[in-house]
Amino acid sequence: MSETLSRASRYGPSAALVAILACFFGAIAPGYIARYRIGFGPAAGIYCCFVLTLVVVVTPGMRGPRAWIQGQFLKSRQLSVLKYTLIMTIWCVPYLAYAAGTGDWRWAAPARLIASAAPLLAIYGLFPVQVPSRFGWQDLAAAAWLAAVLLTHQLKGIWNVPANLDFMARLFLIGVASWTWVFVRPVPHLGYEFSFSAKTFGAAGLNFMLFAAMAIPASLLMGFTHWNPRPEGVGAFLAGFVEIFLFVALLEELFFRGFLQTLISASLRSPWKGQALVSCLFGLFHILHPPVPNWKYVLLAAVAGWFYGSAFIKGGNLMASTLTHALVDTVWRNFF
Repeated sequence: MSETLSRASRYGPSAALVAILACFFGAIAPGYIARYRIGFGPAAGIYCCFVLTLVVVVTPGMRGPRAWIQGQFLKSRQLSVLKYTLIMTIWCVPYLAYAAGTGDWRWAAPARLIASAAPLLAIYGLFPVQVPSRFGWQDLAAAAWLAAVLLTHQLKGIWNVPANLDFMARLFLIGVASWTWVFVRPVPHLGYEFSFSAKTFGAAGLNFMLFAAMAIPASLLMGFTHWNPRPEGVGAFLAGFVEIFLFVALLEELFFRGFLQTLISASLRSPWKGQALVSCLFGLFHILHPPVPNWKYVLLAAVAGWFYGSAFIKGGNLMASTLTHALVDTVWRNFF
């Protein structure tokens, strides 16, 4: 009995989080099914793929499953080829559920998934980082590779039914990045923890208000935005917020704040210098938004990056900066 309770307390929270997200998106799925006229088989395949990818994303961010993998699967410091192969298989299995349900199987698709993710394992496997708290050349190579995969849309066209499922590509990259920086090349103080507290919400709310007080008047004066409210109700607002949180903000915050800001700040031995540098990089990441080069977007995104970085530091984990980021994007989408 005690062993059962222990397992429930260890794995219950992660199972509950996946179940909540699965139910949430399951509740809004009928609208998409009706819009695209998806049959039961394709809908089931896409949904199973989505839930399995959620499991991959959530696992390194929950203490119970993370501790089990670290203690049982990754006992030795060096990862073997077999273990790398198993990790890659875990990342790619959800696609099999999608292909089985939709019939959209192409050998090129899993090959592209492997080609996009395997270089990270190769970089850290062949050239292990000697000082985990510092930003090494291996981290620079990994960052450049991930940025290239995202900016060149290397994962576009893998999930094609009923249309290009960009959100699945982003979830896949979150899974790859989180497993890499939690299990393969552990980043100290990465902050990838699905944990919410008063401290988390306080840091997120404060930094959102500070950024909004600066960015709203500045963007209006610059002509970057204009007031254009689209009232769709509280439910639509919350649904949009959850979608942006999971499919947009989490990936960017994991990369820029958890990975880059943490390691660069430690390497420079200055939290504010690392935060400032990564904020500028975050701004430049938006330069390709039309009209190119979009310097107004770069400036505002850099300022936003500073406040996201502050939320990350004050909140103690990535949930604070991701909440701030998602709230900024949701308000922008609904009112400007």
